[in-house]
Amino acid sequence: MQAVETEIHNEIARRKTRTQARALAAAAEILRDEGYSRLTMERVAQESGVAKTTLYRRWPTKAALCVELYLEVAERELRDPDTGDIANDLRHICGMVVRLQTRTVAGPAFIGLIAEALSNPESSASFLAEFAERRRELTRRVLKRAIHRGEIRADTDIDLVIDALGGAATFRLLQRHAPLSRKFADALVRLVLSGCRTRQTRHTRKRVR
Repeated sequence: MQAVETEIHNEIARRKTRTQARALAAAAEILRDEGYSRLTMERVAQESGVAKTTLYRRWPTKAALCVELYLEVAERELRDPDTGDIANDLRHICGMVVRLQTRTVAGPAFIGLIAEALSNPESSASFLAEFAERRRELTRRVLKRAIHRGEIRADTDIDLVIDALGGAATFRLLQRHAPLSRKFADALVRLVLSGCRTRQTRHTRKRVR
């Protein structure tokens, strides 16, 4: 009896996963082809074949749907490089973020989330705060590791560093006044690290050169 119940539970979970995958795939296609303004739950239901009531049970708003879509893509694309050097780690992360924002559906999803935050600040505040925290996890881990290794100062404001890196990239993504490229990411990392490296690390780098 227990084995039967377990199999039923597993089948329900598989169906639920397939349903969510269809919905996310449909949302991604709409975002890529037409942008956030054309994304509606009605369109997702129509394109995916998933009932609108089912969509709303999982995602109360299209912004919530985009959060999950962004995080799903980011989970596939972003990895902890752990190279042993903070500059290399941050360059790697920034390079991956540039790719994420410019070559995947995460870019238009993120732009839509910013628009949502501006147009509906009260209704979007809670889940956007959680989204922001999850986006910062990897860089926070890398910076804490660098403090432990003595590469950057112990009093480094980690949140400020993350804001400086992410804010500059987001500004270019939205403003499009200059390329959001790997060259930009490398220069940004050098600039930010110049303000928080330990004296010992600076001297070591000079000797190596």
